[in-house]
Amino acid sequence: MKRIALAAMLGLMALAPAQAQTVVKYLNIASIPEEVALMTEAVKEYEALNPGVKVELPFLENEAFKAKLTTLLQSSDAPDVFHSWGGGVFYEQAAAGVLRPINDVISQEAKDAQGTAGVSAFTAPDGNIYGIARDVAEVILWYNKGLFEQAGVDPASLETWDGFLAAVQKFKDAGITPLALGAKDRWPAHFWWSKLVVRLAGQDGFNAAAKGEGEGFAAPEFVKAGELFLQLAALEPWQQGFEAATYGDASGYFGDGKAAMHLMGDWDYGAMKDNSASKAGIPDDQLGILPFPTIEGGKGDPTDTLGGLSGYLFSRNASDEAVKFIEWYNSKPVQEKFANANFYIPIVGGAADGMTNPFKVQVAQNINKAHWHALFFDQALGPAVGGVVNDVSAELASNAISAEDAAQQVKDAVDDAM
Repeated sequence: MKRIALAAMLGLMALAPAQAQTVVKYLNIASIPEEVALMTEAVKEYEALNPGVKVELPFLENEAFKAKLTTLLQSSDAPDVFHSWGGGVFYEQAAAGVLRPINDVISQEAKDAQGTAGVSAFTAPDGNIYGIARDVAEVILWYNKGLFEQAGVDPASLETWDGFLAAVQKFKDAGITPLALGAKDRWPAHFWWSKLVVRLAGQDGFNAAAKGEGEGFAAPEFVKAGELFLQLAALEPWQQGFEAATYGDASGYFGDGKAAMHLMGDWDYGAMKDNSASKAGIPDDQLGILPFPTIEGGKGDPTDTLGGLSGYLFSRNASDEAVKFIEWYNSKPVQEKFANANFYIPIVGGAADGMTNPFKVQVAQNINKAHWHALFFDQALGPAVGGVVNDVSAELASNAISAEDAAQQVKDAVDDAM
């Protein structure tokens, strides 16, 4: 009888389902195959170390991600972890109750690794930590040295706004497209207005306008930013069809050597290669980066930069295991692999120390020296105001709106959001 009972028990055990796994869904926007391969490799390593965990890497293209995220976070199909640029968009998500505070889970080691700036970036006004910082980025002027030589343009001459405009005209006269722009996606155009605002209004002026103080975004500095943007647009500096071009189109256009410059984040180093026809892009010895031109009389500090401090947020139903996975994934041993491959500049202490790519090293130095590292305006100002900034910037690039109207629309959006 004992043998029969034992056999029956073993039979039931054989029929029982395998130990249930905890599934962690990390919604990402990585599109470069080599970066995705590194992510997949890291996930396999984590799963091997943690047999009870299954990590999935669903992907959404940048624009689709922005368009669908709000709906996803309110659904039963919400990812456990997702990419975030922080800022006002993150604050609104926290206020809406679609995020999980992780104060009770995140380790002190993970907080120390990010540093004060990283923890602060993903701490909401309610005092709770909702995410983990991953990387820093800067918007810079990428340029093609060969086309500069062909047109007889000295990169040093672009130090001032007047010198920059003169160079644009010189490229035009030489039959070379001065600037690539993906205006269909709108956010690439907002870099131009934002960089001009950083130069003209500075940190104090921007912060006051964001709070609706005084004339807000209708103040003279912001109108002037629109006027200078229109001054550039009047030269017709963009590639033909720029209004229908996506970021990927413009990135590939620059990577194919068809435009002299591209105002874009440091991530474009890899993206312009991946988006180019050859998948090789511009050789490193023919590629350069320039700071945005200074503007006489501007209130901004010459060291001020524009860019991002990106990371991961956790949806309201995320498990503790999701937080533990991201802590591991964001650790120095894992993140230095992405740094060494030149995909981004990790914020985790020591992860970027081994970077040798001269462009990424220069960007890291720029941010470290910056008096103000302004967060992307469309993220810093929240979705409602940021969307207006993107819209009016695309219209300014097309010379389809006045500087006064553009500034007033942003001011009105701030007023409506208060």
